[in-house]
Amino acid sequence: MKKWKWLHKWFSVVLGFFLLLWAVSGIILNHRDWFSGFSVNRNYLPAEYSYSNWNNASVRSAITLADGRVLMYGNVGIWLTDTAFSSFEIFTAGIKNGIDNSRCMRIVQSHNGHVFAGTQSGLYALDKADNKWISIDLGIDDNRISDLHIKDGLPVVLTRSDLFFATNDVALPEFRLQKIPPAVNEDGKTGLFKTLWVIHSGEIYGFAGKLIVDFFALLLIFLVLSGYVYFFFPGWIKSRKKVQKPAGNLVSINRFFIKWHNKLGIWLGWFLLITTLTGMFLRPPLLIPIAHLRVGKIPFSSLDNPNPWHDRLRALHWNEEQNSWLIATNDGMFMSAEKFNLPLMPFRSQPPLSVMGINVLEYKGNGNYLIGSFNGLFLWNAGNGYQVDYLTGEIPERRGGAGSPIGKHLIAGYLTLNEKELIFDYNQGLLNGHLPMPEKLSSVPMPLWNLALEVHTTRIFQFLTGPFYILIIPLFGMGSLLILISGIIVWLRRGKKRA
Repeated sequence: MKKWKWLHKWFSVVLGFFLLLWAVSGIILNHRDWFSGFSVNRNYLPAEYSYSNWNNASVRSAITLADGRVLMYGNVGIWLTDTAFSSFEIFTAGIKNGIDNSRCMRIVQSHNGHVFAGTQSGLYALDKADNKWISIDLGIDDNRISDLHIKDGLPVVLTRSDLFFATNDVALPEFRLQKIPPAVNEDGKTGLFKTLWVIHSGEIYGFAGKLIVDFFALLLIFLVLSGYVYFFFPGWIKSRKKVQKPAGNLVSINRFFIKWHNKLGIWLGWFLLITTLTGMFLRPPLLIPIAHLRVGKIPFSSLDNPNPWHDRLRALHWNEEQNSWLIATNDGMFMSAEKFNLPLMPFRSQPPLSVMGINVLEYKGNGNYLIGSFNGLFLWNAGNGYQVDYLTGEIPERRGGAGSPIGKHLIAGYLTLNEKELIFDYNQGLLNGHLPMPEKLSSVPMPLWNLALEVHTTRIFQFLTGPFYILIIPLFGMGSLLILISGIIVWLRRGKKRA
């Protein structure tokens, strides 16, 4: 009994601060739309979160418009510049307020010169007369745009779950939904990582499920704070009584928190066990062995979706030479017929892609694609499967399913301008050139949601621990499990004594 009390007491005292951070950041992560308008000055954050040399995915790519102007875009939003990058002007008028909402994945230009932007907050068309973006409603719940493309002079829109084709080349076109058939190897399952993710967030049962997990987060905050009351108040009460000062209110507060700490902890602690355990497997190193495992979809949950590509679509390209579509998903690359009237075919040889997603998809001709992710930048031939590291010229090693999700270079962006390639690494920034980053771009704040993500994944502590920060979640996760298990055991044994 004593050892369980000791474990519960001292592990809670040490880890309580981190549990509070996880609970608060988890609530923010669960409601990106609610917090998308809030941001934090990067000067208050560790140095690695400052923009320098175009790092931190500040730039994803750029496009030269028909009138010669250049739009550069990425995590800093959309900026107007010129081919010499001599000046920069924010170009997000009309886009929903908040730097997170203006985060841009792709900008394209139709045959008639109409410009479209795919952002975190949805699809926008450019009103050239007013230099203002106009929102286009696609009639879907999840407005996050994964990619845009031009086929036959018309824009094609890829969201995380659906594909849309413009029906006419006008400034504000109508879009039709194109159903994508399942792949020939579709097994009706989903990734174990995805399953644990939606369980951890509560998204497995939609918005109601998120609110339930939010309630558990609030409960965790109460348990931590009440535990600190239980730890500090008895000594405070004793010291006040010793000098004959009134302590009645402190005694009442202490009793209240002890009572409800025990009641809520025993009845809802079991659910916190599930939340803690699932969270431990969402980050390396525990993520690595499960990253490629597939499991059955849980019936009547958000995973049990009739759309086989729900939340799986990431990028696309129409290959004129092969008369076929290339669709990049979080499960690899697939090929489709033009009319999407046949099951999608997975490529026999897949490019080296990080499980964290694709950031660069550029066609180089003759079946060759430039594929960039946190695994590196590779030239990949979709026909014969040839692969080569684009930066070193070396043939990449074949990795097993349990390999690291990141490589030497974390490729976050790529663009060509004036016949020169610019390649951007997430940490190092611009790899192959010198282009000073203007102060006005460097000072773009960090979205609160992204800060919450850094806290929740413990990357925020990397400046203290270096690469060992990845051990915080598994180690502190096990500590949190011990706190919950020891608390339940202590309560049950006390119950037996009372009986």
